[in-house]
Amino acid sequence: MTSPNSALGDLEALLLLSRTPGLRLHGLRAWFDEGLRPLEVAERIASGRNPAWRESLEATRRVFDPAREVESADQARIRLISFRDSSYPALLREISDPPLVLYVRGDLLDLDQAAVALVGSRHPGLYGREQAARFGRRLAEMGLTIVSGFARGIDHAAHEAALEVSHGRTIAVLGSGLDVIYPKEHASLYAEISERGAVVSEFALGTPPLAENFPKRNRIIAGLSLGVLVIEAHSRSGSLITAHLAADEGREVFALPGRVDQLGSRGTHRLLKEGAALVESPEEVLHILSPGLWSLGGSRKEEGQFSEEEGRLLALFETGCLTTDQAAASGGTDVPQTAALLTRLEIKGAVKRRLDGRYEKI
Repeated sequence: MTSPNSALGDLEALLLLSRTPGLRLHGLRAWFDEGLRPLEVAERIASGRNPAWRESLEATRRVFDPAREVESADQARIRLISFRDSSYPALLREISDPPLVLYVRGDLLDLDQAAVALVGSRHPGLYGREQAARFGRRLAEMGLTIVSGFARGIDHAAHEAALEVSHGRTIAVLGSGLDVIYPKEHASLYAEISERGAVVSEFALGTPPLAENFPKRNRIIAGLSLGVLVIEAHSRSGSLITAHLAADEGREVFALPGRVDQLGSRGTHRLLKEGAALVESPEEVLHILSPGLWSLGGSRKEEGQFSEEEGRLLALFETGCLTTDQAAASGGTDVPQTAALLTRLEIKGAVKRRLDGRYEKI
């Protein structure tokens, strides 16, 4: 067995490891915790005593060129973010098996840590579509990033609802390579999400939307989010996989009740029996997520303290009520960041949203 090309950099070595069957971060974490660079980890596998890993790495090297992958991603304006990078999503890094490398088109922002996933049936009824739009739109208005799987049905409705909000952000997680848009009819949605949020995947460029990719994709949906809301799902829906993965990682799981005589209610009602939170409004989701949202502002010694950003924003309301857009303009910050900060201030009881949509200091 020859060793991996010593000319490879850390990113290329991580791409090689990420493409090798049988290798996942949870199995390699001890080596990374020792301080080994990715190339050194690849060298250990190449010369190690685990024949299955060694042979799998050799087979991958014969068919996958990580240097070419980096070049192709750059040409396609796709960023490659490794789990070692500071820009890697903090919530995703916390799960038991985060992707070694994340392919990203668009921008992942710090405020995207305040995220909730909306998932459900690919073939929902009118009720499911209406509720996905209702929850997606209102949660986006409150400054939460909407995460979903870019599929037909509930996913599509959730992404579109977030984009209807002027400052709304949404993240789409694909079960294919980022250069393979699936479903094809979502091409315009793909472009809009890339501009207003991010489209992400862990799969190599050119990877088709194979059935086995979607359960893997689902752990990323759960990992990017503080909680997962299942809108409408039958008893064998992949959305239940996402919900169970979220629960395993200690994230919140919500389910929307439906008609007892509809197949699309079987999955959500099963989750409710298993202990998912029954929610009827976006405000209930926000309330349950509030401890996690509070912690995003940084550690505080006592209740009532605010981060520097929150304090500056709160001071703007000394002179009266402001809309999100007005507060952003006065504070010199962008609207999505302002909306997220206002949500945190509302949770902490510092401001409240009036019926006319403006915020006032309490």
